[in-house]
Amino acid sequence: MEKEEILNDISVSSRMKNITEEERKIIEFIIDYAFKDSKQVYTNGAILVPLFRVLDGITQKGEPYHQSG
Repeated sequence: MEKEEILNDISVSSRMKNITEEERKIIEFIIDYAFKDSKQVYTNGAILVPLFRVLDGITQKGEPYHQSG
C-alpha cells in the first residue's frame, strides 16, 4: 500500500486536519511502515503498523534511521 493511498484513506485523512508539521513528520515516518490487512486475516481490512515502528517514530521525532558504516 502506497503512502499517498494511506494518507487518503478516510480513517487517516479525517484525523490529519489539525495536526502540526512536527506531528505530520512523525505520522509520515509511521506510515512508511504501515500495511493494510487486505486478506482480512487479523481485521476487517484496517491499516496496521508494528508497535515498535510507532515507538521509533515518536522517539526519533519522525527522523529517518541513521545508516551506520
